[in-house]
Amino acid sequence: MEKNHLLLTIVTPEKTVLSDKPVEAVTIPACGGEMGVLPGHASFVVQLKEGLMHYKEGQHKEVFAVLSGFAEIHQDKVMVLAEAAELSREVDEERARQAYQKAKQSLAVQGADLDLDEANAALRRAAVRLKLAEFRRTHKK
Repeated sequence: MEKNHLLLTIVTPEKTVLSDKPVEAVTIPACGGEMGVLPGHASFVVQLKEGLMHYKEGQHKEVFAVLSGFAEIHQDKVMVLAEAAELSREVDEERARQAYQKAKQSLAVQGADLDLDEANAALRRAAVRLKLAEFRRTHKK
């Protein structure tokens, strides 16, 4: 690996999304705010919040939606352990919009059988997917 690269790995409970992908920079949605990582970064463990994660390799940039988890930065390796991670091209904007509306309606009704934590998680997940779809649409080349 070149000295000006990081190795990025993204793992979810269902699958390995990326494995030792050489990248120049990574931006992760940390609980304290967005965090940029470049080669030579100090070792660090950070809790993730739902949001957009970016990486850059040459002229290529890729964007993911990630939902909570942790990231470990150590010796030019970035290991992201996320509840879920989706590439921008995998997100259908209309389905994301429908899921967001459905989650909002579920919270508004608040029936006796509603699991509030699950409903809030569904709303956050749908909001991040919608944000990713909108980001993709506004940043088309």
